[in-house]
Order: sequence, then structure tokens, then C-alpha cells
Amino acid sequence: MTKRLLTAPLLVGLIALAGCGGSNDNSTSTGGNAATGAPTNAKQGGTLTVLSSGDVDYIDPGQDYYQFGYMVQYAVNRTLYSFGADDADARPDMATAQPEVSSDGKTITVHIRKGVKYAPPVNREVTSKDIKYAIERGFSGHVPSAYAQLYFGVIQGAPKKPDPNGVPKISGIQTPDDQTLVFKLTAPRSGQVIGAMALPLTVPVPEEYAKKFDAKNPSTYDQHVAFIGPYMVKNDASGKLVGRKPGKSITIVRNPNWD
Repeated sequence: MTKRLLTAPLLVGLIALAGCGGSNDNSTSTGGNAATGAPTNAKQGGTLTVLSSGDVDYIDPGQDYYQFGYMVQYAVNRTLYSFGADDADARPDMATAQPEVSSDGKTITVHIRKGVKYAPPVNREVTSKDIKYAIERGFSGHVPSAYAQLYFGVIQGAPKKPDPNGVPKISGIQTPDDQTLVFKLTAPRSGQVIGAMALPLTVPVPEEYAKKFDAKNPSTYDQHVAFIGPYMVKNDASGKLVGRKPGKSITIVRNPNWD
């Protein structure tokens, strides 16, 4: 069974989710699971096709800013905190629990999950240093983040304007171990920073893989993103996003490293 969501009369963009929920059986379910409400004849597999009147702005989580881009981003990546369908407050996603805040409101500590791996070609486990680098690159003139300064500019050592030379090192983002992030602030504005931890800028980015793309101005990481979500934009052995044809289509497939 193929499901189509029409959002505009003209087809400009298309997303194909290969391997998501669906079935080749066109019969109608006559029953359901009492606990979940799911049809009893539901089968894994199939293709979901989404029609849209426009393309995403970016796949790069450091540059992504618009709603349609976020719809794709949260299928292929994970932020520190995120929202479920009925959530009023953000829940831990890459994080293991809610942040710990010092009594003066100027230090935030976040612990992240073990065992989360990047999709090919990176394949290794995510560490806290990847999230540190992800936020730092938002302050690079090569990665024009629309909100890094607004929400994370209160972190100690954050540049007052985008660094024209590339990705800066921010002293106020500390990684005492592979599962811990500590944010030191110049003012007691922890609520502002914590609220922004559900935004794509906190999606991990592996520095050893991304730095060659980020050295260019503008960064070309948008065509080589390393994914950690249940799905990934189809890529080749080098990481190039062959599943993205700007202005035409985006093909998303299962992440073989998702657990």
C-alpha cells in the first residue's frame, strides 16, 4: 500500500521513505490491538510518498531553519531534547535525562546516551565532543546558522559574530567525558539555552569527518551529512547525498546502524 499526502496542487518536492510502515496488502483491517490501536494485519515495510510545493532549505542541521526542513531533520537525526506528538515539554532524546542546573543558573550539565551510532560511512559511536563541535560550527561564518548567536551566545567564549576563519573553539562548552556536556554561561540564562537544546544545532556532527567540508566557505557539509536517526538520506560510500536532488526529490532509507 502506498500512502500519499498532498500538500499542494503542483508536485515540486518528493520524499520517499523506503522501509517505513506500510503494506502491500490492500485489504481493510477489521480489528486492532486493544492496547495500541494498531491494525492487527499491519505489516512492516512499504513506501511512503510525500508531495510538497517546495524543497527543504538545508539537510545540514547547523543551517536548517524552516518547518519542512525540520520535518526531514527529525526523521534522520536526533537532538539533545525533542517533542513527541502530544508533548507540551521537550523530552530527552540524545540526552538521558533533564539537564542539571547549578544554583546560580550559570552552569548546565547534560548526559548523553551510550551506543548511538552514525550511519555509514562514519559508523562510530556518538560522543559529547560531537555535540560540542555541532554547536561551535554554528558560530562559523562558513555555516550561517540563523539562531546560534541568539540562543547560545550567552555561553562563555562564544563569538559575538560569526568567525570568518572557520569553526571556533568555545571554552564554555566542556566535555569531561564522552557522555557529558557542561555549558558555562556568562549570565544566569539557563532556561534560554535549555529551550534551544531541542533545535537541530544540537544534532551531533563528527569533526574528523565534517571539518574538510566546513573548511569551505560556505560549508559543503549539507551534501555529506552524517545521520544518527532511524532513517538517512540515501548516500554513496563517500557519504555524498545521492538521494537528494535539490528542488526535485529527497529519498530517505533506513539507517542500518539504528538500534
